[in-house]
Order: sequence, then C-alpha cells, then structure tokens
Amino acid sequence: MKVTKTVFILCCLLCLDIQRAHAAGGQTVKGVVITPDGTVVPEFSVVVRHVSDKPELFRRKHFKNGEFAISNLNSGKYQIIISSSQFITTKTITELKPETPTDYSLIVLHPYRNEARLTPGAAYTVSAKTLQQKIPDAARDAYLRAVELHRDGKLDKALIEYGAAIRAYPKYLEALTDIGSIFLLFNRPDSALAFLRRAEEVDDCNPIINLNIAVALTEQSDYGGAQKMLKKVLQSEPRLAIAQFLNAQISYLQKKYDQAGEHVRAALASDPKLLDAWLLRIEISLKQQDHNDVRESLLHIREVTGSALVTEFIDQQLLALGS
Repeated sequence: MKVTKTVFILCCLLCLDIQRAHAAGGQTVKGVVITPDGTVVPEFSVVVRHVSDKPELFRRKHFKNGEFAISNLNSGKYQIIISSSQFITTKTITELKPETPTDYSLIVLHPYRNEARLTPGAAYTVSAKTLQQKIPDAARDAYLRAVELHRDGKLDKALIEYGAAIRAYPKYLEALTDIGSIFLLFNRPDSALAFLRRAEEVDDCNPIINLNIAVALTEQSDYGGAQKMLKKVLQSEPRLAIAQFLNAQISYLQKKYDQAGEHVRAALASDPKLLDAWLLRIEISLKQQDHNDVRESLLHIREVTGSALVTEFIDQQLLALGS
C-alpha cells in the first residue's frame, strides 16, 4: 500500500499541479479524490494507460462523489490521469504487483486559481509596491478577463489576455506572475522564469513571486537555486508553511528523506491543515519504512477532512497496513 506523492506549487492566486508518482501493489486501483480543503470532488474522469513502448487503447471512466475504482488490471506499471472541470489534471504512475490485491490512492486536485493563505488564518497581504502601481484601465480590463479564463481552465485564452495586459503595462506585477504560473502548468519553466524574473525586478520581496521562482528552478532541477530562494522567503516569513513544504519536496526529490521529514514536520507545525504536506509525510515515512508514522498521518488526515467517505477509505488503508 502506498499513498500518492503530491507536489504542491503555489502561484499568485493559483495552485499548480506537477506530475506525481507512487508505487503500489495489486490488480485494482482504488482512490478518493479531494480538494485542498478536504472536500470530495463531486465529478471527475479517470484514464488508465499501461506504461509501455507499444501504443495501446486506454480506458476512460467517469465517477461521482469523490470515489473511484479501476479493476481487472494486470500486473505492471500504469499511468492514471484524473481530470475534472475547474481543477488541474493530475497524473499518477502506479506499479501493480500480484501479491497485493488493491492499490490505495488519496489524491488532491487543485483548482486553477486558488486564493490561498500564506499563513494559517490570514490572507495574503498585498505589498506596498503592488499598491503603488498605477495600472491603466486597458491593462486592468485585460487582466480581469484573463483571471476569469484562468479560473475556468481556458489557459490558452488566458495567456492572450495576460499578454495584452502586459503589453499595455509592462510592469504589471500580477499579470507577470500569473502568466508565469500558466507556463509552469504547461511544463515550460524557462518561459515561466522569463516573466517571473521581470516580476521580481518590480518587487523582489513578494513571497508569491519568490515561491514561484523556486518552483520553476525546481522544475529545472536547479535545487540549489530553488533552496536559496526559499531561504530568502523564510528569512522574512519563518513560519510560511508552503515554503517549508517546498523545501521538503526538494529534499524528497534528492532522496534526502531525513531532511525532507524535518521540513515537512515544520510545514505541518505551521499549518496542520496542509493536506499535501500530510501526503508527502506519508511518502517519506514509507521510504523510511516507518509504518507507525504512516498510521499517525492517515489518522490526522481522517480527522482534518471529517468526510465519511475519506474516513472509510483511510480505515481500509489502515487495515492494509496491518493496524
């Protein structure tokens, strides 16, 4: 039994999904799909593709009320793609093994735009430099159109409107940041950094911009550069859970599991409701074969979500762990 590894990326009013991978055993994949606040996703589709060099037909099934199950799978490695309107598509790699009948996956889908808090109970404070910008009406109108398109997942059209806003006002901080975040969604960190660095020139102390730059550098495997940027963020905001979580992700990618565990615990101490951090903590504990910590993390997720469906699903996972 293994729970999905989630990579959480914070953008300016946006959460970004990166490809996630986990290994599990069994001939059935069973999962629950939730939002970052722990509510179940009401409707979504699941595509299952066998990972091989040969082109094959794939299954697409539609599910409701947060729960899915894909049965009658042979042993092997599969890509599972979960999509829903208003949410970023998530890709998961799972390896099914004959000795375990069921693979359990708890999956968080993030909206295209997320007015996320940076610290528990507090909204993001707009910087003085942002407030001082005198945005022309044409630029602001284009930006607002882009935001709506962005929120609806119409990313190509959103890019056009963000571009119009930037052409009308080249130092438009929010537009530069948001267009950078879309390029991250398109897995184009070089293009993302071109806009994010321009935003950094306008306001180099903006935590959202600096976090996104760290994400882009991580995507380029520039872990040292990303950690340097996160250190800068944490110097001004030492209890910023998202920055601590991103540090944990980088350490995890480097297979520094003890260090990753320290960072993820710091993130959860700052924000106990950060579900992505709990899922990463489970991944780290599984790598370290610490099943007691896996149980503790699952129990906390069950408590935080308060969902009957999630509770039942986690109870099944606990049973699979032998608790």
